[in-house]
Amino acid sequence: MRKYILIITFVFGIQATSFAQSSQSIIADSLRIDSLQKVLKPLHDTARINCLNSLAEAFLNRDGYKIKIQADSACRYAIMAKNESKKINYKRGIAYSLITLNNAFFFYVIHNNNMGVDNSEAFNKWEEYLKQLFLLAEELNDNEIWGNAYYYQSDLYAKKNNKKAKLESQKKSLSYFQKAGNEFRESEISTWICMQYSENGEYENGFDYCKRSLQLAKKLVSQSGPDDFDDYMFQQALMNMSDLYTAAGDYETALDYLRQSEQFRLSHKSAATWSLESEIIELFKKMELYDSVLHYEKLLNAKNPVDANRHINMWAAERLGGTYFMKGEYDSSLIMYNKAIKGFRKNKNANSKGIKNSLTGAAKVYMAKKNYKPAFQLAKESLNIALNEGDRVSVSENCELLSTLFYYTGKNDSAYLYLKRYTLIKDSIINRQFLWRLNNYKSEVNEAKKEARIGFLNRDNKIKEEQLKQEASLKKFLITGLVLLLISGFFIFRYLTAKRKNERLLMQKNLEVHKLESEKKQAELEMQALRAQMNPHFIFNCLSSINRFILKNESKVASNYLTRFSRLMRMVLMNSQKPLIVLDDELEMLGIYLEMERLRFNNSFDYAITFLNTIDSDNVFIPPLLLQPFCENAIWHGLMNKEGLGRLDIELSMEDNILNCVIRDDGVGREKAEELKSKTAEKEKSMGLKITTERLALLNREKGLHTFYEIEDLKDENGNAAGTKVILKISFKESVENFA
Repeated sequence: MRKYILIITFVFGIQATSFAQSSQSIIADSLRIDSLQKVLKPLHDTARINCLNSLAEAFLNRDGYKIKIQADSACRYAIMAKNESKKINYKRGIAYSLITLNNAFFFYVIHNNNMGVDNSEAFNKWEEYLKQLFLLAEELNDNEIWGNAYYYQSDLYAKKNNKKAKLESQKKSLSYFQKAGNEFRESEISTWICMQYSENGEYENGFDYCKRSLQLAKKLVSQSGPDDFDDYMFQQALMNMSDLYTAAGDYETALDYLRQSEQFRLSHKSAATWSLESEIIELFKKMELYDSVLHYEKLLNAKNPVDANRHINMWAAERLGGTYFMKGEYDSSLIMYNKAIKGFRKNKNANSKGIKNSLTGAAKVYMAKKNYKPAFQLAKESLNIALNEGDRVSVSENCELLSTLFYYTGKNDSAYLYLKRYTLIKDSIINRQFLWRLNNYKSEVNEAKKEARIGFLNRDNKIKEEQLKQEASLKKFLITGLVLLLISGFFIFRYLTAKRKNERLLMQKNLEVHKLESEKKQAELEMQALRAQMNPHFIFNCLSSINRFILKNESKVASNYLTRFSRLMRMVLMNSQKPLIVLDDELEMLGIYLEMERLRFNNSFDYAITFLNTIDSDNVFIPPLLLQPFCENAIWHGLMNKEGLGRLDIELSMEDNILNCVIRDDGVGREKAEELKSKTAEKEKSMGLKITTERLALLNREKGLHTFYEIEDLKDENGNAAGTKVILKISFKESVENFA
């Protein structure tokens, strides 16, 4: 709520700068509602409309009024501005009235949520006003209006709990405000995007946005006078940096950002800033500095004495529950956690982090008291919330807790399953922390060290020395990573090979008794084996490239390549065991692979993935790694033998419930490629294409997918080779269950 209430203070500033010169001085001198109402009557045309729009915004920004009263008044003046603008065809006035109406209906939705009222009518109105705003943004081609349209669209998606669409709208809004040169809105939206990525657990993606928001917020605070929203944004940016470094496991740097934020609050004493003692306490708990935790709790209790029977804030109750648990005061801890759970369940707009932490904390208290039944219930509820939100850290914590509970109750099989699940997620989190430090954290620390030494040594010589140290250190990281990846690949290959061998032996034992069933299992095993062969095929090609970059001492290129490779390998290993994956995941893996090939071959070709008509890619399931071998053939045998910049196009379309994929390159063609292979003695067949052909044959025979491909040689007007086109037709499945 703090975010949205403070945002309103800024909207009027945008609006006033866009209105006609005749009304700007009046609006600037008459910010208060009573003054605006007094000057409204004698005004005409655009000046009157601008004043009406300013009144609407002033009502939304008015302190001491209930949300519904504010929104009703704002809507009344905005609709007046909209109607009068239509009479004189003042489209900019219509646009800003629609901005206010979108803002007002956002408040309606908040009010209805708090009051338990059905939101369907408010949503419909909101969507209608948003459509009108987009039409005017396109007609006026105004970057500020475009930015506001996508901004309120992101709020609409947020209320519909569509996080992916919300994030995309925020990014589009950010791009338009950047074009408009609006650094305030750029800082604000960069902050929301960073927070969205943090909620999704994608910390490395949020880091650049966080750095940009902090840079701009610091600039705005230094340039402007006292301003609540500027102060809020600067403190929030510092908080985000602390959260990111906490996720990376660097608690010292995270604590430093919290202390900077607290010092800023104490020096500015703004109404929009807030105390960070609770956040510092939670960080000390992660650092296991329990003496510091108790010290800060005493300070907080001295300011606001806590009585277990008194009503306290749900966030404070959640924090105190953890502190009492740490001290072994289980009854007091349980009282606080129950207060927190009750408060979070009642407040529908509260961040879900609080309810998850409270449920998990209460479950740990019950486990300590050996009351296992409620401990199971609370831990499972917290786990379900974390799974729905994709909160990997919370999922890991609750899996570990459930594993312990099952062990204590003698259910060792269930305990093992949850322990295995916890271990897998924890390893994944550690890997992400490693990549985070490799790509972002290390450069920050080295930069700080460099700045500290420049004052004592010659600038040019010192920079060169630091660069050599960075390259040597990075090379060690890359070599270590390469060794780990080679070992991982070896063990993964051995595991998959052993698994295939054991399954075949089991199938042979039951052959006489279950002949029909064994034939089906045989086909499944062949399919798994073919999918498994893609992993070493990928690992070999990619690791060869990384080795070449390291040998050539291209450390930065190798680092970028290794980052993409690790991400691709994670997706390949996750998806290669599935018979089918959604088209979105297949295209994401393909895009990463193509970027790696471009980097590997010095950007010698361009590519594009295009949808020719509407495809519901979330409901289209195809076999994993189906498209990559054809693209690999096009690059290695067509584009790499071509002089100049090459082009690879992947076009997808849907016709009669058949997914068509056309892969076209403008390379040298198959005939020339065979000739070149003959000259260089490279006559072996593409392993990836061979495996894919066998996979398609099995799919058509056993699963009825009816998937096939054909290759066509392209010619130019003179009959010369102009590339190759692969046409792939897939009778896809709309769910994994239909495939099983």
